[in-house]
Amino acid sequence: MSLLQFFRLLNRNLNLFLLCALTLVVVTYMSTRNLPKSYESEMEIFTGIASGLNIEAVDNTKVDYFTTSTEYDNLINIIKSRQTLEEVGMRLLVQHMMLDSATPAYINAENYGHFRYKMPDSLEKILLDPYSVENTLRRIRNYRQIHFNDERVKLTFENSNSPYSYQRIANIGVRRVQSSDLIKLFYTSNDPGITQNTLLILTEVFTNNLATIKTGQSDDVVGYFQEKVDEATEILNEAEATLQDFRIKYRIINYEEQTRNLTIEKEKMEDEFQKEIAKKRAAEAVIAKLETQLSLNNVMITLGNAILVKKKELIDLRSQIAEMETYLNDPDLLNLLRAKASRLEDEVRNQLMQRYQYSRTTDGIEISTIIGEWLKYTLALDETNARVAVFADRKQYFKDQYDLYAPLGSQFARLERDINIKESNYLELLNSLNQALLRQKSELVSSGGLVVTSPPPFPHSPSPSKAMLLVVVAGVIGFIVPFLFIIVKELLDSSIRTPERGEELTGLKLLGAYPDLTTRSEVKNIDFEWLHDKAAALITQNIRLESRKKGNPKVGQVCKNLLVFSTRPGDGKLLTTHVIANELVSLNFRVLVLGYKDLPEGETPYYDYLKYDSDKRFVNSEHLSELIPIGYDPGLYDYCFLIIQPILVNPYPLNLLEQFSAGLCITGAFRNWNRADKTVLEDFMATLQFKPGLMLNAVEPDYMVSVLGEIEKDRSLLRVFLKRLLSMQLRAANPKGKKRKGAKSKDKEEDFII
Repeated sequence: MSLLQFFRLLNRNLNLFLLCALTLVVVTYMSTRNLPKSYESEMEIFTGIASGLNIEAVDNTKVDYFTTSTEYDNLINIIKSRQTLEEVGMRLLVQHMMLDSATPAYINAENYGHFRYKMPDSLEKILLDPYSVENTLRRIRNYRQIHFNDERVKLTFENSNSPYSYQRIANIGVRRVQSSDLIKLFYTSNDPGITQNTLLILTEVFTNNLATIKTGQSDDVVGYFQEKVDEATEILNEAEATLQDFRIKYRIINYEEQTRNLTIEKEKMEDEFQKEIAKKRAAEAVIAKLETQLSLNNVMITLGNAILVKKKELIDLRSQIAEMETYLNDPDLLNLLRAKASRLEDEVRNQLMQRYQYSRTTDGIEISTIIGEWLKYTLALDETNARVAVFADRKQYFKDQYDLYAPLGSQFARLERDINIKESNYLELLNSLNQALLRQKSELVSSGGLVVTSPPPFPHSPSPSKAMLLVVVAGVIGFIVPFLFIIVKELLDSSIRTPERGEELTGLKLLGAYPDLTTRSEVKNIDFEWLHDKAAALITQNIRLESRKKGNPKVGQVCKNLLVFSTRPGDGKLLTTHVIANELVSLNFRVLVLGYKDLPEGETPYYDYLKYDSDKRFVNSEHLSELIPIGYDPGLYDYCFLIIQPILVNPYPLNLLEQFSAGLCITGAFRNWNRADKTVLEDFMATLQFKPGLMLNAVEPDYMVSVLGEIEKDRSLLRVFLKRLLSMQLRAANPKGKKRKGAKSKDKEEDFII
């Protein structure tokens, strides 16, 4: 749909749109002229959500806009929740029950009288505790729960007209003031006292609800982490007790220090042990050398003993010689003893000489010195052997200690690692508990930090009436709704409508289009006489050209017989043929029309019209003369039209169709073209063996532009300018001659009239 077609559609239905708008305006005005007065009050509350002091972030250097938005959404939802609004309604009811008479600060006389009418004394005695608001509120809750299906309870707490119902209080408006920490609450009712006190009670109720929700939520979290911290503490204590028992059992004070000292002592012991081994080896070597040197001393000892023996024997011999010389005088025996004694003296003398030779070494060192050194090193070797034996026992001790501490290391590390894991878990849970406690305190501070910066004032004057605004809105809606309906209807319309769409759907060449002349009341500015004449002339001209192109091959002459048909009934074949025939007669052609029914009353034919019977004889006819009564000769006519019944639902004469080589398919622009039309047309054209032309009937005048060019209309200068603007025709046509003042050009195509 082009912009020009859009405005044409708007122009055609403008009266309907205005009528709908005017009707809705009148109805709205009559309905709202007696609206009750309304009083509005508002208040502002500082929340501190975004920029207020926070325990969790004292410096308040970072603002999380997503979290802030969520906080405001939660706050607004709590305010608008049904539980909050019902609590406000019940507290407002308690406030009015505590009054002895109408007080303008709380409720005016009219509403108080209405309240007293709904609250009988018997019910008030059951519910009212004049000394306690909370007791009265608790009684109302219990009564409401027990008598939830009572009609009085429904009218009080569920009827939208009751000031105590959540539906009525739900009209409270809540919004954030730009990007600040302020929220604005506003409420409207027919009583200024109720308006003000509803806002005050709402502030108290939603503040308490917010604190309860946040405290309950944080209590659950704190309780959970407290339980987990206690469990982690018990587990950690058990692990530490296990490690303590392990230390006591194996006498471990500091495992790493003890093992380090043990290693150091073992290394020192090894050094000393090796030193002692070296000393032993050295002492053994020295003793071996000294004993080699002292091996001559054994000879000296042997010689000394032999000398002493010899010397004793010599003394004994001398005693015997002396005794014999004294007491016995036996020379032989005495000589023998003296010889033996002499021999012993020689042996002693020789042995003494040998002993003197062995009293020094070959190096000239005295044997006594070597004996002293030998004794010294012998004693040192004994001492070294004793220390080596001790070190051997110490080495076995260190081996036993290593065998003990080696497996204890892995066990001790496992116990310490287990304690570290459990301690980390305990510290993590303890940190989470501290964070939860901090968050709980922060929630309590934030929920209790709501400050009413602007209390709701008492509305002394009623709010301006919105009746005129409602009337204006009703007028706009009354115009827009039918307008949108017409637009949607136009867009969803699947009918042929335009000549271009007719050619596209049927596949036939357009020979002409005839306008819908029944729309005079809708488009009065169109010159229908001009439109009728131009459409009829164009159709007639195209039919003449088509007849000249398609002569009958059997007779070799210009085609005179034209077949007029349609796929469905109601397409206007008879009236369209009537217009074409009259136009041909006006051009001095003789025309004969054969139709299957009579012409409508009021239509004057200037041609010959004959009606034939659509019976078996017609279906079986083979020549046109069989349908013409006696006295009529088809050869006397320039054009002969045969109108047949709709081919979709009626039989047609197959043999008679051979007499035609040109045809006209009449189709209404007001209907759609579907598969049945397409199929029957293809079969019919196969029978005709020629392709007929298309004649689109009942086309809206505005769509005739694509056939006739510009349509003559009586337009004002403003409409002329708008049409040029919408059609992007920015330059006006230059007429060849001036028109007389007051004259209208109808047939002069050289005058470009928009």
